[in-house]
Amino acid sequence: MPSTGPARAEQRAASEAAILDAAIELYAQRGPDGVSLREVAQSASLTHALVARYFGSKQGLVSAVEDRLAAEVRSVTDALDFSSAEAFIELLTALHERPVWVRLLVRSGLGDLDGSVVPAVIAERRATASDGDRRSRLCAYAAASLLLGWLSWDGFVVPALQLDRMSRRRQDEAVAAAAMSVLQRTTQPEPRLEPRPLTAGDAAVGPPPARSARDALLAAAVELFAETGPASVSIRDIARHAGVNHGLVHRHFGSKDDLLAEAIEVGSVSLLPGAVAPGGFDIDAVVHAMHHGSPSPKTIARVLVDDIAVRNVRRRYPVLRGLLALVRQLPADARPAALADPRLAAAAAASLVVGSVIWGPALRDTFGLTDDDGVESAMADLSRWLLGAPSVRVRAGRR
Repeated sequence: MPSTGPARAEQRAASEAAILDAAIELYAQRGPDGVSLREVAQSASLTHALVARYFGSKQGLVSAVEDRLAAEVRSVTDALDFSSAEAFIELLTALHERPVWVRLLVRSGLGDLDGSVVPAVIAERRATASDGDRRSRLCAYAAASLLLGWLSWDGFVVPALQLDRMSRRRQDEAVAAAAMSVLQRTTQPEPRLEPRPLTAGDAAVGPPPARSARDALLAAAVELFAETGPASVSIRDIARHAGVNHGLVHRHFGSKDDLLAEAIEVGSVSLLPGAVAPGGFDIDAVVHAMHHGSPSPKTIARVLVDDIAVRNVRRRYPVLRGLLALVRQLPADARPAALADPRLAAAAAASLVVGSVIWGPALRDTFGLTDDDGVESAMADLSRWLLGAPSVRVRAGRR
C-alpha cells in the first residue's frame, strides 16, 4: 500500500537529503561539471528520475549545494565575534575540521560553484558592502583574501616553505594574527596604500608559442588544468584541445602527472623575472604577474582541491623559495610579531596575494572596490608590510 501524508513527506525529505549529501561529496571531489545526475543518483542509491523530480535539473541541484555551502559557512561565522585574532583562529580551525566544505569553498572561488557565496556571507556581517573609507575597505578586502588564500593554498605553501613540522594550530594562529594585523592597518599611516602602477616584469604570460605538437599539447594543458582542474581533464581532452593525436601525450610527456608537472612549471614562467630578479625578489613584479594572467595560482589551487599530492607534480618552488630568501634578509622586528619566523611571514604574504587573485572579483564587489582604488598595489604594499620589507614611497602626482 503506497505511503501517504506525513510518511510520504518524511520519505521525500530523506531522499532529498541523501541526494544532496551525495552531490556535496561528489562535487567536492570533482566539481559539478565532472559529475552527472546519474552518478549522484547512484551514489545516493536512488533513481535518476527521483533526482530530476526533486531538484528539477542539474542546475537546481547545484543551487541546492550552493545554498548548503552558504549555510555551512554562515553557521561558523555567526558564532564568532571578529574583533580579535582568536575569532579568525576559531574560523580556520572550524573550517579545517570540515574538509569537504573547504573543497567546495575553494571550488566556489575557482568558479565551479557560485563565487559570491562567501562574499555574501561576509557582506551579511557588515552594515553594507561599501561602508567605510577606501583604506578600511582595502584592509577588509586584504584580510578576507589572506584567510581565503590560506585555505586555498596551504597544501602548497606548507611543503614549499618547509612548514611541515609546525603544527597546524601554530600555522593558523600566525595566519589569523596576520589577518587581524592587516585589518588594524585601517587606522595606521603605514603602509600608505596609495594607488600606483606595478612593474610588469619581462616574461610573457603562459606557455611559449606552439611551434610543434609538443608545444600545442603543453599550451592546452596549461589552459585546461587552470580552467577545470587535472581531475576533470583527460589526456584525450588535452589532445582534442590541442588538435593532435592523444598518443602524442605519452610520447612527449610520458604520463598525465608528468604533463601536469611541466604545465605548472610553464604556468609559473611569468613569475620568475620578479622572483629571481638581479636586485632580489621584486614584490611588485610578482604581484602584478599573479593578478594579470599567470595560471599558476588557479592551477595549484585546482591540484590541491582535486586531492592530488603536490609532491608528485611539483618538486621545485622557485617563487616561494625566492620570497623566503628575501624575508630571511629582513629584520624580524619590522613585521608583525606573529610572523617573526620568516616562513610564516612568507606564507602570510603568499596567501594574501593568492586569495586576491582567486577571490578578487567577488570580494571587490563585496567591499565596493574598483580598479581606481588601487587594489593590486595595495596587496603589494600590505605584502611588503607583512614581510617587513621597506615601503614604497609614491612620488607626488604619480598614479
